[in-house]
Amino acid sequence: MSPTRPVHIKYITGLILCLFSFQMIQAQITSATAHRLDSVVYETSTLKDPLFVFHQLNQVAKPGSLTATLPGSEVYNFEWRKYNPVINGFDPPFSTDTDEMFSTVSDLVEGGYQVRVWDGAATDTLMTAWVMLNQFSAAVEKTLDDMLPTYKFTCDFLILSGSVTPDTVTYYDLVSNNPIIRISEFGFKWSSDNDELRIPNDTIILDPNITFQPPYEDTWYILTAIDEFGMTEVDSVYYESIQTKAEFSVEYYDKVAKEYDPDLNSDWSAPDSENPKGSTDARLTVRFINKSRNGSTFEWVYLDTIGGIKESEITYDTAQRTEFTYERADEYYYPHMVSTSDAGCADSFLLDEAIFVVPSKLEIPNVFTPNSDGQNDRFIFKHQSLEKCRITIVDRGGKVVYKLKTEDIYSWEGWDGNLHNSSRHAPEGQYYYMIEALGFDGKEYRDSYFYEKWKIFGGTGNNDQSSGSSGSTPGSQAPEEGAQTLYTGWLYLYRNIGAY
Repeated sequence: MSPTRPVHIKYITGLILCLFSFQMIQAQITSATAHRLDSVVYETSTLKDPLFVFHQLNQVAKPGSLTATLPGSEVYNFEWRKYNPVINGFDPPFSTDTDEMFSTVSDLVEGGYQVRVWDGAATDTLMTAWVMLNQFSAAVEKTLDDMLPTYKFTCDFLILSGSVTPDTVTYYDLVSNNPIIRISEFGFKWSSDNDELRIPNDTIILDPNITFQPPYEDTWYILTAIDEFGMTEVDSVYYESIQTKAEFSVEYYDKVAKEYDPDLNSDWSAPDSENPKGSTDARLTVRFINKSRNGSTFEWVYLDTIGGIKESEITYDTAQRTEFTYERADEYYYPHMVSTSDAGCADSFLLDEAIFVVPSKLEIPNVFTPNSDGQNDRFIFKHQSLEKCRITIVDRGGKVVYKLKTEDIYSWEGWDGNLHNSSRHAPEGQYYYMIEALGFDGKEYRDSYFYEKWKIFGGTGNNDQSSGSSGSTPGSQAPEEGAQTLYTGWLYLYRNIGAY
């Protein structure tokens, strides 16, 4: 792979395009091309002479240049000499100008320079300046194609190796002629083009800088170093990630709305309500949306119980949406997924909140109005997590007017108020419902006393299991009003609702 190098902005602190100046008596030495003006301190003198720093950028040589001037419009003679440590003094002049207002010397190498300025009358002065050709550099260990070497990273860690080479400037005390060596100070920072990445010890450790959580995205690592003279050097290395980041989200199938909904919960409403909505009840079908990054193989574990029951699946494409149906109600489930990269690095993900399949439940209304006005036209009850259901509705004389047995309560559209699923309307009045059901959580909804009485004797008796029982009524009549439980009770059918 040949990565595209990011654009690095070199913020060259102190880049000065105007003239640097250093005042000495009435004369001054300046430079129009220096990047930084500093000064030198001698051993035997309190004087400070200027140090002009020229940054050698991008490995391109940049020689020094100096200009000597005096205020006013008069002309002077100029004589330039270079310091020679072999003779502990300055060499003979290498450049002279006569009757000029200023004098400039160029193509200067590193070292000390002295200029004599005189007019043969009242002015005769010497000025000294030092030139530094700053060779400051920074580098990151990498291959020829700017890649991080493979021995620098594994699934568990990543190592950056950087180096910074500060320059030194050597100048001499002009009295003792002793050399004075000054090593430039510097600072550095590791950074990257990955906004999510945090590099440890980014301003402290150059080599080895170890990351124990390598990024799961391809990343440019950038080393930026700056020395005390404001010279900035930048180098970078490209890491082609072998890591993976496992992540997924879920959507629940709404059996009422017949669509997937990521926000489905235990709140629900009956199919004939204004805003019908199901709940996370059994059987609960869950769709898993793979949001993993840089993975090639994905192992899904939908169910893993203590008893050893395990339901799992392996996929190879993040675009593939897998589904699993949870059968047992009133249970918490903890599905997880392991993503594995091509290089064998793995990462696992577990939902922050478990999937909760709500327990079985019945909420049964006691009135409906089958008058085709679009409101409450069917007798239908709210239900959750019912595996099987039997519905029997009888009139006050004990005659069955409606029966249903189903193992898919969501397919039931309710009783429309007609006799035995015909087109004949049941008369207005009171009816009695008996609902027998089994929940996916094992809970049984069945009033055995009422059921057996109806089945064997065709009559009823009191329901001493119900706090609302009003006693028995012998014969073949339906139970007394008030003799009801959660799943047996009176139902009122009205057609001309406006008359009441």
